[in-house]
Amino acid sequence: MSDFYSQVKSTIDKAGVDIANAFEGGVNFVDLDDTVAVAGLMESPDTAVVWELMTLTEDPVAPLWTLQFGIGAKTTQDAGNYSMSDLLDAVHTQIKKDGSIDVIDYTPGGDGVTKRGYIYFTDVSVDPQLFDKASGIRLISVSGRAVDNG
Repeated sequence: MSDFYSQVKSTIDKAGVDIANAFEGGVNFVDLDDTVAVAGLMESPDTAVVWELMTLTEDPVAPLWTLQFGIGAKTTQDAGNYSMSDLLDAVHTQIKKDGSIDVIDYTPGGDGVTKRGYIYFTDVSVDPQLFDKASGIRLISVSGRAVDNG
């Protein structure tokens, strides 16, 4: 069994993959902490759902946790930001303020079924767009509380 941190991360990974796969033909899904994947993503004209786990802290102590992560979209050749808006809408249908998701172990070796706890989203807001001169990335900042029932 993985630790709670890994299970939270794998749960958000799974949510992002599901969002990316929901688009016709699917789009890429990239963890912004994966420097190799990000380098390839930034050189690619492909659209993608992107995310990064920023913090996961016992607060005040386990089993209660505070977390923050960003999840959003990367587009190119999208002057009106309509493709980005479609991706952000898809993210926002799954991850919205006062919503929640179950924490399940989707790590390698995890069973992908057993509920370990849950994440409750306390704040969800769209951040300013970032540019790298060729593409745009816009993240939705998500804050929440997690409970470890394990």
